[in-house]
Amino acid sequence: MKKTIAAALTLFALTTATTFAQGVYSRPFDNRAPQAQGRYNNDQMQDELKIDRIDAIVNLTRRQEKQLRKIENNYDQLFATARMTPDGFRQLQLRKRQDVLAVLTSSQRDRLFAYQQNNRPNRPMPYGRRG
Repeated sequence: MKKTIAAALTLFALTTATTFAQGVYSRPFDNRAPQAQGRYNNDQMQDELKIDRIDAIVNLTRRQEKQLRKIENNYDQLFATARMTPDGFRQLQLRKRQDVLAVLTSSQRDRLFAYQQNNRPNRPMPYGRRG
């Protein structure tokens, strides 16, 4: 009886060890550094906030929102992958701004520009401190 119990425990121990060892190899091997998921999610959230803010100002259509999301994603990829000088970075930001403005209609652009003019920080007071 003791031999049977010992054999059963040995068999159990060997099969358990084999099962645990196989779990390591079932996952695909990946030697890349882990990606920081928080930054990507934060970046996505910032893009959504920008699009929502523009939508609140100019009342975007569904098609325009999709186009703006597509533009944001394309430029996010460009900014992440390209190595550029500060001047190149500024030029890419300018191109992004022009692409975003190209999606808007002329009346929407006028509303956006008027909103930006009225909400500029540190705007000089036209008549001094007392207005």
